[in-house]
Amino acid sequence: MNDTEIINTGYAPRKVQYNLHLDLKRFSVILAHRRLGKTVFALNHAINFALTCARPNPRVAYIAPTYSQAKRVAWDYIKQFTASIPGVTYNEAELRVDFPAQNGARIQLLSGENYVSLKGIYLDLAVLDEFGDMNPSVWREAVRPTLSDR
Repeated sequence: MNDTEIINTGYAPRKVQYNLHLDLKRFSVILAHRRLGKTVFALNHAINFALTCARPNPRVAYIAPTYSQAKRVAWDYIKQFTASIPGVTYNEAELRVDFPAQNGARIQLLSGENYVSLKGIYLDLAVLDEFGDMNPSVWREAVRPTLSDR
C-alpha cells in the first residue's frame, strides 16, 4: 500500500472517539461509560495501526477477558471494518485478520483467560478491552513483555 492510498472502512468516529484517537500515547488507559463505543474505537485504532505500521509484519492483538467475549463482541466488527481492504483474509478458527497485500500485518482476537499462552509472541500494539475483568498479571506478565522489543 502506498502512502497516498486511502481506504474507507466505513468508520466515522463520534466526537469523543475522534478526540481519543488524537490523544493516545504509548500506554493509554481509557475509562468511559458503557455505550461510548470503546470496542469500535479500539478496533479501528488497531486497523489503522496495522495498515500504517512501518515495521515488517506488524502484529496487533485485541484481548478480551474471555475468548467467547472476544468473538461475540469484536469479531463481527473487525470483519465489518476490514471488508473493504484489498487482499484481506480471515481465519475464523483463530479469529485472525491478515493483511498480506499491504504490509503483512495481522490482527488477532485473544483472551486473558489463559494469559500464559500469550507468552512468546511479539506484538506491536495490544488493546486490552474490559481490563477490569482480567487478572492484572495479563498485562504485567504476558502482554507488556511482548511489546518491549518492537
